[in-house]
Amino acid sequence: MPDVISLTIEEPTGVLRERWPVRRGVPLPRNELNSTSNIRLLNPAGDEHPCCVKESARWPDGSIKWILIDFQISIGPQESEIYKIEYGPDVVREKVDSNLTVESTSSDIRVNTDALSFFVDTRNFKLLEQVQHLGKHSPSELSQDFTIKRGDTVYRLSEGETHEVLLEEVNAFRSTIRASGTFGQPECFDYLVRITAFADLSWLEMELTFLNREDSEFTEISEIVFNNTLRRKKNVTGSCGSGRKIYSSTEPFYFYHEEVLENYGVFSGSSIYREDGTKVEGIGMYEQQLARGWLDESNQESGVCISMRDFVALYPKEVTWTPGQIDFSIWPERSCSLKLHQGMARTHTVMVHFHACDAATARVEELAAAFDEPLLPQNSDWYLESGAFGLVLPHLPDRYPLIERQLRDQTVQTRNTRSLGLVNFGDYVNPGTGSQGGFSTNNEPDRLHGFLIQHIRTGDRIAWGLVEAAVWHTIDIDMVHHTTRDPLELGGVRIHGHDHVQYDAEGYPNVSTVPSHMWTEGLLEYYHLTGHPRFYEAALSIGECFLRMVERGWTSPPYHSSWHSCRDSGWPLIGMAAVFEATGDHRFLEGMRSVFEAVRATQHDNGGWSIELFFNEGFCPFQIGVCLTGLARYHEATDDEKALNVFLRGIEFLGGEAMRFPDGTWMYITTNDYRSTYYSDSPLEPFGYAYHVSKNSKLIEKALKGWTRSLDLRATPRFLWAAHHAGLLQDG
Repeated sequence: MPDVISLTIEEPTGVLRERWPVRRGVPLPRNELNSTSNIRLLNPAGDEHPCCVKESARWPDGSIKWILIDFQISIGPQESEIYKIEYGPDVVREKVDSNLTVESTSSDIRVNTDALSFFVDTRNFKLLEQVQHLGKHSPSELSQDFTIKRGDTVYRLSEGETHEVLLEEVNAFRSTIRASGTFGQPECFDYLVRITAFADLSWLEMELTFLNREDSEFTEISEIVFNNTLRRKKNVTGSCGSGRKIYSSTEPFYFYHEEVLENYGVFSGSSIYREDGTKVEGIGMYEQQLARGWLDESNQESGVCISMRDFVALYPKEVTWTPGQIDFSIWPERSCSLKLHQGMARTHTVMVHFHACDAATARVEELAAAFDEPLLPQNSDWYLESGAFGLVLPHLPDRYPLIERQLRDQTVQTRNTRSLGLVNFGDYVNPGTGSQGGFSTNNEPDRLHGFLIQHIRTGDRIAWGLVEAAVWHTIDIDMVHHTTRDPLELGGVRIHGHDHVQYDAEGYPNVSTVPSHMWTEGLLEYYHLTGHPRFYEAALSIGECFLRMVERGWTSPPYHSSWHSCRDSGWPLIGMAAVFEATGDHRFLEGMRSVFEAVRATQHDNGGWSIELFFNEGFCPFQIGVCLTGLARYHEATDDEKALNVFLRGIEFLGGEAMRFPDGTWMYITTNDYRSTYYSDSPLEPFGYAYHVSKNSKLIEKALKGWTRSLDLRATPRFLWAAHHAGLLQDG
């Protein structure tokens, strides 16, 4: 009998979806399958459902670890359906008949979904060209541009230099074109564009990324616009709205917001204004006429709707409609100038929806809302049992209702307190005063990984929203895409700081990247779940930055800063282990080995690693916990007995009394000035692996003495797995 994986798909938006694209990574256990040919998908009736499958990772034994599956489904509003993946040596998948055709030559790429066709010039890229809907130019020979205004000069993508245009991916259900180049002549910023079309559908997805590769430390930008020219000005109506509340007019209008009172839900959106600047009023505070990031122009015969994902949170934003023109101002000129730091980028994702009727008949408001909320096939038990996420406590609300409630509440509170705005969205501000008061945290320490674990455990869509915001912020804002300082930092991720940047931090001169503040696990997990290549590339880029730090000795004791300790080795071990697992590239294994040998050589006789503060030498449970988690990852990758011995000696020290208060809780640092209760669960995480390799429940008893029950989405679930299996986890 074949093995079966059930996937529950819930329609979250409350709208009918027809032939909606679904893409999801699904893990497989070790030694289960060697070929994607032996996989098929069954619909809720038990019949084979057309799909495409490719592998994205393999286990060390050569068996498939992750597959990426593409298919389309029709599902009613708020319905829930169960699809099943069958796999095994006797399973054979039927060939998919597809209406999607792609022709690629040295001069152009032509895509036809059967509902929509378009052309892309590979030598002089200008976004979409020659768009036809149902065989007709629709609407009126659409043309597009992506422009940046600096001072009085406008730089256009259509007038810039094309670096590369290629067909990145194609299967029976989707095709993606990737293009890169510069804005204008002379050059101003770089662009990266992805255009994804779907079989049989009349809408497509576009990712528009601008990258600041200017040499000045900051560049001031007055306006960034995604232009859509329809070249028709008679008998057309513009429409926008929020939910079922639609505003339509034959006269020009715009909607705009500088900031938001509500960053999610039914009360969030932009105010709508007529051409003369008068506001379109609603009734009362909660019945305002709002726009949620989509705008349609249509008549009775044809139309086009542009919709932007996360439009509200990525403020300021403005959308302007005049008959024949839809302009999405990614940064409106009416706002103050955007002062963008060297090496930063930002991506905006839009839907371009063509239809052969008026806006109401085309249900443009429903499709725009659906575009904001992808379908997410879910099977929490399977994803964790596969082993792809390591040792993580499954979702057990009946057994541990208080713990699960606390994790859920932490997720919601994180959503409610997140930063907003074009630069800040997807990050968080460190509250309070002191040396780091007001710092952007840059998602320290790998919050992305924690959000992903919570989503996988529970299927929680709020957690997935946090994942999406954090992952794009990380690779756009925090990643160094260009530098005129030390080239070591190129491709790394910046440490926390004011406005996401801090130079000369942690004792490392002329860089904004340091070994104690870069992470790859969450990026690679997101890649495996979505198949998006940018996140794989970003993780590898961080891995390369780690290797340069290893070469300079930055990841090994003695550390550059006297107040630093072994987390400067722990995070590089964790980050390089994830990249090594994803790539099999032994350079990362050698980098890990170099770090391990230095850590082994400096381990104290008591099993710990010290930290210096002024004239005092002390110990920091948090940093030792991070280092031990790194040693655990290294041991997993190598099965090195020496690494296991160093790890277990460290666990004994961490579980002992030397770094605790009399009540059992851990200190932040053992030196006098810093003897405060440490509330994060970072010291607990390595005890999960310690129990896994030793089955010694006394280690868990020792760890529980220091547990403040504050919970940490990243570190806690691995410890909770061990405490649960040891029979020692208590809910209250």
